[in-house]
Amino acid sequence: MIRKILTGALALVALPLAAAALDRPAYYDEGWLKINQYSPVEGFESHGSYGWHLGVGAIQTAGAQDKAENLPSRTAPTQVPRLFLTHGTPWPLDFGVSFARLDEGKGRQLGGHLQWTLFEGFQKPALAIRVSRMQTDGLSGLELLQTDSAMLGLSYGFLRYFNFAFGIGQQRHRLDIRPVDENNAFGLSAGWREQIEKTESVWTLCLKTHLFTPFASLGIERVYTHPRQALTIVKLSYML
Repeated sequence: MIRKILTGALALVALPLAAAALDRPAYYDEGWLKINQYSPVEGFESHGSYGWHLGVGAIQTAGAQDKAENLPSRTAPTQVPRLFLTHGTPWPLDFGVSFARLDEGKGRQLGGHLQWTLFEGFQKPALAIRVSRMQTDGLSGLELLQTDSAMLGLSYGFLRYFNFAFGIGQQRHRLDIRPVDENNAFGLSAGWREQIEKTESVWTLCLKTHLFTPFASLGIERVYTHPRQALTIVKLSYML
Protein backbone atom coordinates (compact mmCIF):
# COMPACT_ATOMS: atom_id res chain seq x y z
CA MET A 1 0.00 0.00 0.00
CA ILE A 2 2.76 2.42 0.99
CA ARG A 3 4.69 1.49 -2.16
CA LYS A 4 1.64 2.32 -4.32
CA ILE A 5 1.22 5.69 -2.61
CA LEU A 6 4.90 6.57 -3.13
CA THR A 7 4.73 5.43 -6.76
CA GLY A 8 1.67 7.62 -7.36
CA ALA A 9 3.32 10.62 -5.70
CA LEU A 10 6.44 10.21 -7.83
CA ALA A 11 4.28 10.01 -10.95
CA LEU A 12 2.52 13.27 -10.04
CA VAL A 13 5.86 15.00 -9.48
CA ALA A 14 7.22 13.64 -12.74
CA LEU A 15 4.38 15.07 -14.85
CA PRO A 16 5.45 18.75 -14.74
CA LEU A 17 9.10 17.71 -15.05
CA ALA A 18 8.28 15.69 -18.15
CA ALA A 19 6.36 18.64 -19.62
CA ALA A 20 9.32 20.93 -18.99
CA ALA A 21 11.66 18.42 -20.59
CA LEU A 22 9.46 18.36 -23.68
CA ASP A 23 9.59 22.15 -23.86
CA ARG A 24 13.38 22.38 -23.63
CA PRO A 25 14.33 21.30 -27.16
CA ALA A 26 11.53 23.42 -28.63
CA TYR A 27 12.72 26.52 -26.78
CA TYR A 28 16.13 26.39 -28.44
CA ASP A 29 16.24 28.41 -31.67
CA GLU A 30 19.11 28.14 -34.17
CA GLY A 31 18.33 31.71 -35.23
CA TRP A 32 20.06 33.03 -32.10
CA LEU A 33 23.33 31.43 -33.17
CA LYS A 34 23.11 33.05 -36.59
CA ILE A 35 22.17 36.51 -35.33
CA ASN A 36 25.09 36.38 -32.88
CA GLN A 37 27.65 36.09 -35.69
CA TYR A 38 30.47 38.63 -35.49
CA SER A 39 32.24 40.17 -38.48
CA PRO A 40 33.89 43.55 -39.12
CA VAL A 41 32.92 43.21 -42.83
CA GLU A 42 36.52 43.94 -43.80
CA GLY A 43 39.28 42.25 -45.76
CA PHE A 44 42.26 40.59 -44.10
CA GLU A 45 44.77 43.28 -45.00
CA SER A 46 46.09 45.62 -42.29
CA HIS A 47 44.55 49.10 -42.06
CA GLY A 48 47.57 50.97 -40.75
CA SER A 49 47.47 53.48 -37.91
CA TYR A 50 45.81 56.32 -39.82
CA GLY A 51 42.20 57.06 -38.86
CA TRP A 52 39.25 55.26 -37.30
CA HIS A 53 36.72 53.48 -39.53
CA LEU A 54 33.17 54.11 -38.31
CA GLY A 55 30.42 52.06 -39.92
CA VAL A 56 26.67 51.46 -39.87
CA GLY A 57 25.04 48.33 -41.20
CA ALA A 58 22.90 45.31 -40.42
CA ILE A 59 22.94 41.54 -40.18
CA GLN A 60 20.16 39.51 -41.82
CA THR A 61 19.50 35.79 -41.48
CA ALA A 62 17.44 33.48 -43.62
CA GLY A 63 14.78 33.23 -40.91
CA ALA A 64 14.12 31.65 -37.52
CA GLN A 65 11.79 28.99 -36.24
CA ASP A 66 8.15 29.76 -35.55
CA LYS A 67 7.20 30.99 -32.10
CA ALA A 68 5.60 28.65 -29.62
CA GLU A 69 2.57 29.64 -27.59
CA ASN A 70 3.36 31.40 -24.28
CA LEU A 71 7.07 31.67 -25.19
CA PRO A 72 7.29 34.81 -27.37
CA SER A 73 10.81 35.75 -26.30
CA ARG A 74 12.57 32.68 -27.64
CA THR A 75 12.46 33.38 -31.39
CA ALA A 76 15.46 35.26 -32.74
CA PRO A 77 15.04 38.37 -34.91
CA THR A 78 15.97 37.96 -38.56
CA GLN A 79 17.45 41.45 -39.01
CA VAL A 80 19.44 43.62 -36.58
CA PRO A 81 21.09 47.03 -37.26
CA ARG A 82 24.68 47.35 -36.04
CA LEU A 83 27.38 49.93 -35.40
CA PHE A 84 31.01 49.16 -36.28
CA LEU A 85 34.33 50.69 -35.32
CA THR A 86 37.72 49.44 -36.57
CA HIS A 87 41.25 50.76 -36.23
CA GLY A 88 44.75 49.71 -37.22
CA THR A 89 48.12 50.12 -35.54
CA PRO A 90 51.69 50.83 -36.70
CA TRP A 91 52.15 47.06 -36.63
CA PRO A 92 50.22 44.46 -38.70
CA LEU A 93 47.66 44.31 -35.90
CA ASP A 94 44.07 45.57 -36.25
CA PHE A 95 41.16 45.59 -33.82
CA GLY A 96 37.49 46.51 -33.88
CA VAL A 97 34.17 46.45 -32.02
CA SER A 98 30.51 46.09 -32.95
CA PHE A 99 27.36 47.03 -31.03
CA ALA A 100 23.61 46.47 -31.48
CA ARG A 101 20.36 46.77 -29.54
CA LEU A 102 17.75 43.99 -29.46
CA ASP A 103 14.12 43.62 -28.41
CA GLU A 104 13.31 47.36 -28.31
CA GLY A 105 16.44 48.17 -26.34
CA LYS A 106 16.03 45.50 -23.65
CA GLY A 107 18.89 43.38 -24.94
CA ARG A 108 22.26 44.18 -26.44
CA GLN A 109 24.97 42.68 -28.60
CA LEU A 110 28.60 43.59 -28.05
CA GLY A 111 31.52 42.06 -29.91
CA GLY A 112 35.12 42.65 -30.82
CA HIS A 113 37.97 41.21 -32.87
CA LEU A 114 41.73 41.18 -33.07
CA GLN A 115 43.49 40.56 -36.39
CA TRP A 116 47.13 39.77 -37.07
CA THR A 117 48.20 40.11 -40.72
CA LEU A 118 50.81 37.46 -41.43
CA PHE A 119 51.70 38.58 -44.95
CA GLU A 120 50.82 41.33 -47.42
CA GLY A 121 52.58 43.03 -50.31
CA PHE A 122 52.06 45.18 -53.38
CA GLN A 123 49.70 43.40 -55.82
CA LYS A 124 49.83 40.31 -53.64
CA PRO A 125 47.15 38.67 -51.48
CA ALA A 126 47.10 39.40 -47.75
CA LEU A 127 46.98 36.54 -45.25
CA ALA A 128 45.77 37.02 -41.67
CA ILE A 129 44.46 35.34 -38.53
CA ARG A 130 41.38 36.88 -36.88
CA VAL A 131 39.88 35.99 -33.49
CA SER A 132 36.59 37.42 -32.23
CA ARG A 133 33.92 37.23 -29.56
CA MET A 134 30.25 38.25 -29.78
CA GLN A 135 27.96 38.34 -26.75
CA THR A 136 24.20 38.80 -26.45
CA ASP A 137 22.57 39.41 -23.05
CA GLY A 138 19.71 41.22 -21.34
CA LEU A 139 16.93 39.25 -23.05
CA SER A 140 14.05 37.54 -21.28
CA GLY A 141 14.71 33.81 -21.09
CA LEU A 142 18.14 34.05 -22.73
CA GLU A 143 20.58 35.09 -20.02
CA LEU A 144 23.69 34.80 -22.16
CA LEU A 145 24.74 33.87 -25.67
CA GLN A 146 28.46 33.95 -26.41
CA THR A 147 30.20 33.10 -29.68
CA ASP A 148 34.00 32.74 -29.96
CA SER A 149 35.62 32.26 -33.35
CA ALA A 150 39.06 31.90 -34.94
CA MET A 151 39.55 32.37 -38.67
CA LEU A 152 42.30 32.24 -41.28
CA GLY A 153 41.62 34.64 -44.14
CA LEU A 154 42.92 35.73 -47.52
CA SER A 155 42.09 39.01 -49.29
CA TYR A 156 43.10 40.61 -52.57
CA GLY A 157 42.49 44.06 -54.04
CA PHE A 158 41.76 44.55 -57.73
CA LEU A 159 40.79 47.35 -60.14
CA ARG A 160 41.83 49.83 -57.43
CA TYR A 161 38.32 50.16 -55.95
CA PHE A 162 37.51 46.56 -54.99
CA ASN A 163 38.70 44.09 -52.39
CA PHE A 164 37.68 40.44 -52.22
CA ALA A 165 38.19 38.30 -49.10
CA PHE A 166 37.72 34.67 -48.17
CA GLY A 167 37.94 33.22 -44.66
CA ILE A 168 37.57 29.80 -43.05
CA GLY A 169 37.57 28.84 -39.40
CA GLN A 170 35.86 27.40 -36.34
CA GLN A 171 33.47 28.93 -33.83
CA ARG A 172 31.97 27.87 -30.51
CA HIS A 173 28.59 28.98 -29.16
CA ARG A 174 27.53 28.91 -25.52
CA LEU A 175 23.91 29.55 -24.51
CA ASP A 176 22.57 30.02 -20.99
CA ILE A 177 18.79 29.60 -21.14
CA ARG A 178 16.39 30.31 -18.26
CA PRO A 179 12.87 30.79 -19.69
CA VAL A 180 10.34 33.07 -18.04
CA ASP A 181 6.79 31.83 -17.55
CA GLU A 182 4.81 34.37 -19.59
CA ASN A 183 1.60 33.34 -17.81
CA ASN A 184 3.03 34.34 -14.43
CA ALA A 185 2.19 37.90 -13.40
CA PHE A 186 5.47 38.20 -11.49
CA GLY A 187 7.65 37.08 -14.42
CA LEU A 188 9.02 34.07 -12.56
CA SER A 189 11.24 31.45 -14.14
CA ALA A 190 9.60 28.54 -15.94
CA GLY A 191 11.38 26.23 -13.49
CA TRP A 192 14.35 24.96 -15.45
CA ARG A 193 17.68 26.18 -16.73
CA GLU A 194 19.96 24.77 -19.39
CA GLN A 195 23.38 25.51 -20.83
CA ILE A 196 24.12 24.50 -24.41
CA GLU A 197 27.45 24.45 -26.22
CA LYS A 198 27.93 23.96 -29.96
CA THR A 199 31.03 24.02 -32.18
CA GLU A 200 30.81 24.45 -35.93
CA SER A 201 32.83 25.30 -39.01
CA VAL A 202 32.36 28.68 -40.68
CA TRP A 203 33.52 30.26 -43.92
CA THR A 204 32.94 33.72 -45.36
CA LEU A 205 33.00 35.63 -48.64
CA CYS A 206 33.35 39.42 -48.51
CA LEU A 207 33.38 42.09 -51.20
CA LYS A 208 34.33 45.66 -50.30
CA THR A 209 33.97 48.63 -52.65
CA HIS A 210 35.77 51.94 -52.09
CA LEU A 211 33.17 54.55 -52.97
CA PHE A 212 35.40 57.52 -52.22
CA THR A 213 39.02 56.48 -51.67
CA PRO A 214 40.22 56.30 -48.95
CA PHE A 215 37.32 57.61 -46.87
CA ALA A 216 34.00 55.93 -47.75
CA SER A 217 33.46 52.24 -48.50
CA LEU A 218 30.63 49.72 -48.80
CA GLY A 219 31.06 46.09 -47.76
CA ILE A 220 28.85 43.02 -48.04
CA GLU A 221 29.69 39.66 -46.51
CA ARG A 222 28.09 36.25 -46.82
CA VAL A 223 28.69 33.88 -43.89
CA TYR A 224 28.14 30.13 -44.17
CA THR A 225 28.02 27.63 -41.31
CA HIS A 226 27.63 23.88 -41.45
CA PRO A 227 25.21 22.53 -42.55
CA ARG A 228 24.28 25.05 -45.26
CA GLN A 229 23.11 27.89 -43.06
CA ALA A 230 23.83 31.36 -44.40
CA LEU A 231 23.47 34.98 -43.34
CA THR A 232 24.37 38.36 -44.80
CA ILE A 233 26.10 41.35 -43.18
CA VAL A 234 26.35 44.75 -44.88
CA LYS A 235 28.25 47.87 -43.76
CA LEU A 236 28.73 51.42 -44.98
CA SER A 237 31.85 52.92 -43.37
CA TYR A 238 33.67 56.21 -43.30
CA MET A 239 37.20 56.94 -42.12
CA LEU A 240 37.33 59.66 -39.46
